[in-house]
Amino acid sequence: MREIIKLICTGDGSQSCSGNNLYCSTKNKKASTKKIELRKYCKYCRKHTTHKESK
Repeated sequence: MREIIKLICTGDGSQSCSGNNLYCSTKNKKASTKKIELRKYCKYCRKHTTHKESK
């Protein structure tokens, strides 16, 4: 079963965007139990940053 997850920008800590929900994605909970990390474009940082799966 695929479930919808939220991806949050990690940024470098000094940016105001850290903690914003920017992207949504789906993943198979049975096949991948670890949290997903993807490189996506952040419109607040204006660069590609790592986005991690939130709770």
